Formats: sequence, C-alpha cells, structure tokens
Amino acid sequence: MKSSVRQASEAPKLTVNDKSVRLLASAIYRQLQDEGYAVRDIISVSSQLIDLVTTELQKDPAEA
Repeated sequence: MKSSVRQASEAPKLTVNDKSVRLLASAIYRQLQDEGYAVRDIISVSSQLIDLVTTELQKDPAEA
C-alpha cells in the first residue's frame, strides 16, 4: 500500500488553476511596480484584498 504522506522533498504539483492564479498575481505585481507603487503600497493592496475576501467568507462560508 502506497503511503499518502508526501515526502518533504516532493514539490506540490500545480494545477492549471494554481498556475493561472500565480500568473495573475505576477502580472498585477509587475503592473503595480511599473506604475511606481512602493513595496509598502503593494503590501497594503494585498492586505486589502485579503480583507475583502475574509469579509466575503464571513458572509457566506460556502464560498470557500
């Protein structure tokens, strides 16, 4: 029987969705940098996005 525990050295396989999300995040990050946003501003935008998602999840936990 094969163990379902992944070895620490194994990298997780990305799904198409994971890759798409990573590409989107990279594009947004580059766009913000190109527009002159400082690192602290990009962190602030990221925090605001997390706050928005958290608020939505609190309204409807089924969305998770």
